[in-house]
Amino acid sequence: MFKRLRLLLSTFLILIITFVFAQDTLTVTLGSNELKDAYINMVNEEPDGSNESLIAAVWTYFGEFGIGRSLFGFELIDLSDVMVIEARLNLYHSSISGHIGHSTLGGDNSGMIFRITEPWIEDSVTWANQPKTTNTNAIVIPAPETSTSHFENIDITPIIQDMIRYPEKSDGFMIKLKSEDTLYRSLVFASSNHPDHNIHPSIVITYVTELPLESSTKLQPDGETGNDASIFSSESFTNRNTDHSLVSLAWDMDGEWALGRSYIDFDLSQIDSEHTITYADLSLFHDPVSDMQGHVNNGESNELVISKVVNDWNEDDLSWNNQPDVSDINQVQVTSSNISNQDYLNIDVTQLVIDMVNNPEAAFGFSIRLADEITQNYNRNVVFASSNHEDETLHPKLVIYTTNAASITVPNKNKEVLTVYPNPGYGTFNVEFPVNDKEGELTVSDNSGKVIKVFSIENVSHIIDLSSYPNGVYHLNYKGETSILHNKLVKL
Repeated sequence: MFKRLRLLLSTFLILIITFVFAQDTLTVTLGSNELKDAYINMVNEEPDGSNESLIAAVWTYFGEFGIGRSLFGFELIDLSDVMVIEARLNLYHSSISGHIGHSTLGGDNSGMIFRITEPWIEDSVTWANQPKTTNTNAIVIPAPETSTSHFENIDITPIIQDMIRYPEKSDGFMIKLKSEDTLYRSLVFASSNHPDHNIHPSIVITYVTELPLESSTKLQPDGETGNDASIFSSESFTNRNTDHSLVSLAWDMDGEWALGRSYIDFDLSQIDSEHTITYADLSLFHDPVSDMQGHVNNGESNELVISKVVNDWNEDDLSWNNQPDVSDINQVQVTSSNISNQDYLNIDVTQLVIDMVNNPEAAFGFSIRLADEITQNYNRNVVFASSNHEDETLHPKLVIYTTNAASITVPNKNKEVLTVYPNPGYGTFNVEFPVNDKEGELTVSDNSGKVIKVFSIENVSHIIDLSSYPNGVYHLNYKGETSILHNKLVKL
């Protein structure tokens, strides 16, 4: 069944790539013959792979306390050679379920989506043999506004990217309530067995193809080579064991408002400015053996800010009073944690790393601090493993992808090609024009054909800034005295 689906989707994908450059949006509505899904409940020992609904609930069943969860999975088409920019999941309320709908009778009914890491079979999976999941990049489903709300465009990009990176540990999704303690709360969505095919789960994947060949460099230092540390504004934390932990916090210590920040420095000497850095991601892993509780947000936010450190420092003598300066340029915002032991994988720090490589005299690693260190009515923190942690797999990891290709040139049968670089890029692009054209006009359109910018060109090169526009494909059309040129660019 899945092999047939894979063949159909692969054929469809090849046809699209033949006619459309670089970025394609693939929308697939998976039906009962193409998608496996199942409902499991702790009071039901029998498999339920034909349920018309995907239910996450805490309820009583025949007078007995029970927890319900749902699983669904699909054979992901081969996207190993492309870059996934965005993935969105659509879930639609099921009105024919035995449950009353999205229920808040017992309180908040927020849910969560986890990546399943073990194989499972829809006709035999039960509560007793349910597959394992990972909390990495788990997605929160906010409490629905009504009992019949649909959930469209749920951002599942991190999970899809993880599935592509780790196909052997990916077999779909599990949906369950964020809290499974209190009775009479539920989420009820249509499954692939629902009679209305229009409300089956669907996934939209946006990806970039034909990227230059890349090489990757992984940096994950150990206790001997690593340079990382945490500092605190209060001496109350100096007696706590943070040697194997990196802690960022804002905490009330017996009336004293205490702050904690972390610093990590990676040796980037093997990456020089001659390399074109196409992507860089930072992974931070929760420390499961820390004596500090984490991650904590008390229902609010422990959002992080990652900044470039601009002064030299050393982990052995770093303190609150001599902490280095940081730059606010290209800072990275990291969303609040969903669960207490969440790993933060593949944080996009591309622009920070590019800046570090291009300006090594003012680049001394990353600063990690809470975005809000001021509000004092709730405690919050994050607790990651440091390079001194006994589990080497939990050490901070930085992966840098590089290529020496400065640009991507896209042939066009009807028009000459306009030179654009970097392409793909992150907002600012250089465009080169014919030397023999004294003047011309450049039009920038989005992928729907809508014109978003028009430039009058008088020089042989021009910089266009699309940083305020959404990621995606944009079309460039240039008309000069002697030339008509065209190209496409991809904003990441």
